[in-house]
Amino acid sequence: MTEPETTIPKLIENRISKYSGKLLLQRRDGWSWKQITWLDFDRDIKNIACFLLDLDFNYGDAALVISANRTESLLSEFAIYHLGGVIIPIDRIKILDRIPAITRDYDVKFIFVEDAVGLNSILDISENLSNLKRVVIFSGTYGGKDGRVIQFKSLIKLGRLKRKQIEDDLKTISSSVLAESLACVFYNSDSEGEGGKKEVTHQNIIEALKGASEQLSYLSEEEQTYSYLPSVSPFEKLINYLAIYIGFRTVFAETREDFFENILEVKPTIIYETQSGLEEILSEHLGKNRIADPHQLKNELGGRANHIITDSLPRDEIKGLIRTAGINLIELPEINSLI
Repeated sequence: MTEPETTIPKLIENRISKYSGKLLLQRRDGWSWKQITWLDFDRDIKNIACFLLDLDFNYGDAALVISANRTESLLSEFAIYHLGGVIIPIDRIKILDRIPAITRDYDVKFIFVEDAVGLNSILDISENLSNLKRVVIFSGTYGGKDGRVIQFKSLIKLGRLKRKQIEDDLKTISSSVLAESLACVFYNSDSEGEGGKKEVTHQNIIEALKGASEQLSYLSEEEQTYSYLPSVSPFEKLINYLAIYIGFRTVFAETREDFFENILEVKPTIIYETQSGLEEILSEHLGKNRIADPHQLKNELGGRANHIITDSLPRDEIKGLIRTAGINLIELPEINSLI
C-alpha cells in the first residue's frame, strides 16, 4: 500500500512504482523524437539532485528558474524538491532587476537559465549574487571562462557519477521533506514587496493537483498533453505537474514556432494553453479567414485534440469556435487559486 502523497518526492516515488517503464515524455531530438520513460525521468531527477547535493545544496536552499516550461526545467524543479529545496520561477524580461534582492531574501545557490540570452543577463549581475555556486544553461553553448557555468547535459553526466556515492543521502533527504516545507515562491511582476510574492508549500501544490485531477476524472491515463507555456504564472508552471500527478504522456514545445510545427506530428489529445495564448493562436496564427470551417481548427491542432485546458475562458467568439470544432474547453480554477 502506498503512503499518502503530501509531498512532491512522495508523489514521484508512487508514480515511478506505478508506471516504471511506461512512456512519460517525448522530446524533439534532431529529426527524430526521443522517448523518456518514468524510470528515465526518475533517473535524471536523481542525477541532477546528486549534482546539487555534492555542491552543498541543502534543505531550504533556493534555485532560480529563468526559463520557459520545458523538459529540462521540469526535471530540475523536481530534483530541487527532492532535496527539500525551493524553486523561484522568474520572468527574465519583467523582473530581472529584482534578482539581487530575491537572492538576498532566499539562499539562492543555483540559477537555471534557458539559453545564452538568459545566461548573459545573469553573468552581467553575478557580482551581486554572493552565494551563487553554479549557473546551468539548458540549451546552447557557453564559450566563456566563468567556471560557475555548466551545461545541462554535463550536469546530468556529473550527477550520474556522484550518484553512486551519495544516493543514500539523497534518499534520506527526500524522505524527510515535509508537507509544510516551502516548495515554490511566485513573484508578481506588477507588484513589489511582500505583497508581490506568494509562498507555496508541497501540500499546497499537492492539494491543487488533487483538486484539478478530480475535475478531470473522466479522462484516460492514455491521453497525451502538449503545451508551449513560456511564462511563470502558477497555472503555466504547475499545469505541467498535473500530467505527472495523473499519469498523462507529455510533450513540450520550446518555442511558439515549434508549437505549430510539432503539433502535427505529436497529435496530442489534450492541449494546455492560457487564455492569452488561445487568443493569440486563434486571432493571429489561424486568422485571415483560414478557419471559416471550425473543423479546420482541429486539423491545425493535430487532428486529435479533444480537450483544451486553460487558466481562464477566452471571449465568447473563441469559445464558440473551439466548441464547434468538437473540442472541450476546460477551466481549472484549482491551479489558479494558489495565488
